[in-house]
Amino acid sequence: MTLLNEFNINWEEFVKYGSRQFLEKNSVIYKQGEIGDGFYYLKKGLVKVMTTTAGRSDLLLKIVLPTQLVGIQAMDQLVHYTTAKTIEDSVLYFFPYNTIEEIMLQKPTINQLFLQSVINEMNTFASKINAERLPAEQKLAILLLNIYDEFSQYDIPLLQKDIASSTGLTRITIYKIFKEWSENGYIENTGKSFSIKNPTVLKKYAEGLY
Repeated sequence: MTLLNEFNINWEEFVKYGSRQFLEKNSVIYKQGEIGDGFYYLKKGLVKVMTTTAGRSDLLLKIVLPTQLVGIQAMDQLVHYTTAKTIEDSVLYFFPYNTIEEIMLQKPTINQLFLQSVINEMNTFASKINAERLPAEQKLAILLLNIYDEFSQYDIPLLQKDIASSTGLTRITIYKIFKEWSENGYIENTGKSFSIKNPTVLKKYAEGLY
């Protein structure tokens, strides 16, 4: 369940306050280090959120799905600690800083939504950094399950290079693990996307039980 659903908010009610933007695949929405002056609502498409850490680049933090918000953590003119980039052609609505107060007056629970969004973003960031020293299979299982929780029954449109950038693992290592997991029926991998067939087993890997 997304946060918008959790707080019973239909963001389509507020698109009139935003400006519609069409961004082609691989377009940068905002960059790490920039000052935020608003946030985005993803109407259509897919977006990946990344951060650059010491000694490496482009650590994938999350995938943003349609009807979700992105960039909230820096919307009140703070510095972005992440970069957001489209995975495919996307339609977004940008909500500048000066519209936020008016939106919150109409729906007071939006303030709680924003707060919980920031907490979730920080928890995700911390968990990704802490996972750096885990075994390869455990890292990979944690990533897949995090994405699975967001996508539910969707095919997950990530290439092995995207997974490599997220986990710090080599493509060869990922290929070997994926091959074994595919043969055992844990996942189905087409090369351009994958789906999780046995989340129970992957949870055991994520918990370090294998």
